[in-house]
Amino acid sequence: MAIASLPWYDLPEIRDATDQLWRAVCAACRDAGIEFAPDNLERELDYREQWGHPNLMFTQCCGYDVAVDAGRSLRAVAAPRFAFPGCTDHFHSSYIVVRDDDPAWGVADLRGRRAALNNVSSHSGANALRAVIAPFARNGRFFSEVRLSGAHVASLQMLHDNQVDVACVDCVTWGLLEMHRPAAIRGVRKIAQTPLAPVPPYVTSMRYGRVFARKLCGALQRALADPAHSAVCRALGIAGVTPVDNTLYDRILAFEAVAMEHEYYELPAPAGSRLSGRRPAST
Repeated sequence: MAIASLPWYDLPEIRDATDQLWRAVCAACRDAGIEFAPDNLERELDYREQWGHPNLMFTQCCGYDVAVDAGRSLRAVAAPRFAFPGCTDHFHSSYIVVRDDDPAWGVADLRGRRAALNNVSSHSGANALRAVIAPFARNGRFFSEVRLSGAHVASLQMLHDNQVDVACVDCVTWGLLEMHRPAAIRGVRKIAQTPLAPVPPYVTSMRYGRVFARKLCGALQRALADPAHSAVCRALGIAGVTPVDNTLYDRILAFEAVAMEHEYYELPAPAGSRLSGRRPAST
């Protein structure tokens, strides 16, 4: 049985809308001849296990993963266009945030603070932050401590709980929380915004060819353009999709290059990254 999932941005508050979106895409897939599209989304199997699963048909992943290692097994098909501040077409940015009572007003003021990363392979929460911080690092260091939270929402909770002082949260998560869970960002303010990068793409297995990818992209476009699904798209902040391929995500490696230029290796990097295995300079 084929596997489909939408693990990115799958907040409990919008899970019903996400399921409705998939039902619309599934129907469009079957109209396009993709008859094995599954009825329901997979939420039990870890998303990284899904990437190599022989039955994977559709999911979403971070663009950093596509650029670094997952691009060998995953084929980018389309990128959603989100209707949130900080997004432009199929590109998005992240907000570097602190608590409201923090005296910092610029990135340089964050030196020596405790930082939260959602995941080492996250562009929006780690790689984008690394590029902004790198020019301010001294001897390869900037923060006093770096902790992994596992998710953007968890990073914000650590900030609220005073376990860390700074986090980097992508504008899509921020926009969805502002819409559906405003308490999660209450008491937190933006201190900087990262440069734009391609939005996490919808992907399929490399086992499928380009013809299949085009059919899948077409199904996504038709489902999201259908006025019958406009309320679901508004709930998810999605304005449409743009066809993409893996090469678009090479742009994300430019963020790594900034860190390498400044010899900044403090933040952990995923396997396959050019930063992976480099040790932070001693202070």
